[in-house]
Amino acid sequence: MDWKTIGLIMTDDNKKILLSVTGMSPAVVTETLYALVTEKGFIPTEIQVITTEQGKNKLLQTLLGIQGGRKESKGALQEFIEDYGEQYGFSSIHFDENCVKIIEDASGQNLPDIRTPEENEYAANSIVQLVGELCQGENSQLHVSIAGGRKTMGFFMGYALSLYGREQDSLSHVLVDAQYENLPSFYYPKPYSYLINDRDGKEIDAKDGKVMLAEIPWVRLGLGVPEDLKQQSISYSESVKNAQALLDKLSIRFLEPMQRFEVVFGNKKIKLSPRGYSLLLSICIAKKNGWEIKTKRTEDEKQEIGELQIEKSKALYQMIYEYIKNSNETFRSRVKYDFTQLLADSRNDIQKKIVEAFSLGKGTKSNYIPYSSRETNQFKLDIELDDISIREIEFQREEGLDKIINKFKKEFSHK
Repeated sequence: MDWKTIGLIMTDDNKKILLSVTGMSPAVVTETLYALVTEKGFIPTEIQVITTEQGKNKLLQTLLGIQGGRKESKGALQEFIEDYGEQYGFSSIHFDENCVKIIEDASGQNLPDIRTPEENEYAANSIVQLVGELCQGENSQLHVSIAGGRKTMGFFMGYALSLYGREQDSLSHVLVDAQYENLPSFYYPKPYSYLINDRDGKEIDAKDGKVMLAEIPWVRLGLGVPEDLKQQSISYSESVKNAQALLDKLSIRFLEPMQRFEVVFGNKKIKLSPRGYSLLLSICIAKKNGWEIKTKRTEDEKQEIGELQIEKSKALYQMIYEYIKNSNETFRSRVKYDFTQLLADSRNDIQKKIVEAFSLGKGTKSNYIPYSSRETNQFKLDIELDDISIREIEFQREEGLDKIINKFKKEFSHK
C-alpha cells in the first residue's frame, strides 16, 4: 500500500491524526500520545510519522515490536492502548508500516539519515507534501508534534502547518522529566508501578515520570492545499516563495501592450484571458474614476440610475474587450443579454490564473481576485487605489487606454 492511501479505513469526517517527526528516539510518539489523551482528551484515530530509513526501523521495533520483518513483541503502542484504552474510551489506534513516510532523495531512494544540506532540502520537500496531503480533508483534525527528529525537521513541520493548516489543527512539543528523558525503556508514564533503569542503572518507577504537552501557537496563513502540491510538483522553497508573494504589499500593474493581456500582481507577471483582463481593467478604471461596475441595480436604487450604471458597465467592459480582441455577434449578445454570467465567467478566469500562479488551494481567498458585493451588486477589488497602476497602458505608443476612457466619457457625457 502506498503511503498516500493510508487512513482510508475512516472518512475525513471522523479522522483525528497525530503526525510526528522522529529520528532515533521513537518514544516521542508515545509520550505525545500520552499527553494528548490524558491532558487534552484528544484521542487519535491514527498516527502518521515521517522519518528516515534508520528511524523507520527503530520506530517499528519500538512501537509495533517488529524486528527484521517479524513480530517479536507486543510493542509500546499496544501496551499504551491496553494501559489507557478502557479508562479513556478507545480500543485501537491505527498505525502500521504504511503509516510511516520515509524521506526520499531526488531519485526516490530512501534516506538513511539527514547529514547534508541537500538531504535537508529533501526532508523539507517531503514534510511539506505530507502535511499538505493530510490537510486536504475539510473536517479531519491534525495534531502535529515536533518533539522528535532533527531540529530542522521540526521547523519544517511547523512551517508547513502554517502554510496549509486549518483552524481545527494544532501544534505541540512534548516535555519530559530530565530523569526519564531519552531512557530507552521509558515510553510514557505507566498507570501502575513499573520499574525501569535510569542512565546509571538505578531502578526508577515509570509510573512517576512526568510528561507534559507544550502547545505551540502558530500563524495560520490559510493558503489551502494547491493542486501542484497534491501532484508533488512543488518544493518547500517554492511554497515559501509563493506564501511570501501573498504576504508582500499587494499591487497591480498593467503592462503594455494591452493586447498581450499581461498584468503584474505583486511580483508575478500573469497573462490573463481577454475577458478576465477586460473585467479587471474595467474595475480598476472604475475605481480610479469613482464609477461602478455592476450587473443589476439594488432594490433601493432608482431605476433610471441603476440602469445607467449597468449600461456604463457594459459599455466600458465591451470597449476594452473589443480594443484588445476582435469580438463577434455572440460576444456582443452576451454583453447585452447575459452580462451577469459573462462577468461571473470573467471573474472565474481571473481566479483560475491567480490560484495557479500563487499555488493557492481550492476555495482560498485572495485580494487579487475580484468579487461581487451582495449589498450593492458591484464588482470590487480590495487593492488600495495607490497600488493600482495603469500608467503604462494609459499612454502606450499607439492608441492607448486614454482613447478608450475619453470615448467612454464622451458617450455618457449627456446622460
